[in-house]
Amino acid sequence: SANRNFLTRAFKISIDDQLDFSGVQIIGWDPAAKAIRSWTFDSNGCFAEGSWKLQGDRWFISNHGVLPDGRTASMINVLRQVDDHSLTWQTIERSAGDELLPNIDEIRIVRQ
Repeated sequence: SANRNFLTRAFKISIDDQLDFSGVQIIGWDPAAKAIRSWTFDSNGCFAEGSWKLQGDRWFISNHGVLPDGRTASMINVLRQVDDHSLTWQTIERSAGDELLPNIDEIRIVRQ
């Protein structure tokens, strides 16, 4: 961000050159909690707050948010740096309202 207190990022997911999903995320240090936190907003109308924790070589991001229909949602994103240009991303322990959802398999993200 302009004051260098937060990281901001925009993301998009395209399949066959068609934009299917996009959003923004703000990541910053919470001095009261002494932890990294994030806020994510997406093009479907979902928003979530995340708490980051480093365990070994992986970041675990516990997210809690609200879906466009008003149900609460939660998930844990697991990030692991592979090298200077790539990381892996997996989503586990997902729920929407009272419904448990399957994990999302690990994918590799490469910087372009």
